[in-house]
Amino acid sequence: MDDINEIFNLTDKQPQPQAGSLLVAKPTVDDLCFKRSVIMMIDISSHSSMGLMVNYEAGDLLHEVIPGIHCDEEVPIYIGGPVDNERLFYIHTLGPDIIPKSREIANGIYIGGEYDAVKHYVNSGAPVQGKIKFMSGYSGWSVGQLESEIERHDWAVDLNPSLDLIMQYSGDEAWRKAVAHFGDRYRMWLNWPNSIILN
Repeated sequence: MDDINEIFNLTDKQPQPQAGSLLVAKPTVDDLCFKRSVIMMIDISSHSSMGLMVNYEAGDLLHEVIPGIHCDEEVPIYIGGPVDNERLFYIHTLGPDIIPKSREIANGIYIGGEYDAVKHYVNSGAPVQGKIKFMSGYSGWSVGQLESEIERHDWAVDLNPSLDLIMQYSGDEAWRKAVAHFGDRYRMWLNWPNSIILN
């Protein structure tokens, strides 16, 4: 295992995550919920931390599950995480001029805002893909839990993520883009098989 850690740089010390940073699951994470996941951190405090997984679609479309949505575009709902998955979250690049009361999380990415404004935007026929991502549920950590997971080398932390990566990509492609954003040092992660049985 030490050889694997050395070859793949799995034990590199990570920076402290902050709101707007990404947690990128290391290839050794085999938890079905978080395997090859990409999570945008929303809030970090001394009491708890919250993030939204941005790369896995739930299999539902927005107009199928949200009353009053009339949109020709097929807008997927993503799995934000395993907590409170009856609750809908949304991140977007529209800002408070279009979605009042939205809050900037990182440069050019906002969360929340007035739901009626979101609904009006979607129903207006304006482009949604790449502008808004909808998630059911969220990912949460209690006191010390996230720090412990980082220390045991579950997550790599990207303090300056690409806006396009967060808003434009999904699935394993988003994870691979996130890994590539770290540069050559972690490029070997891309050769790690989805199933260790395949190795």
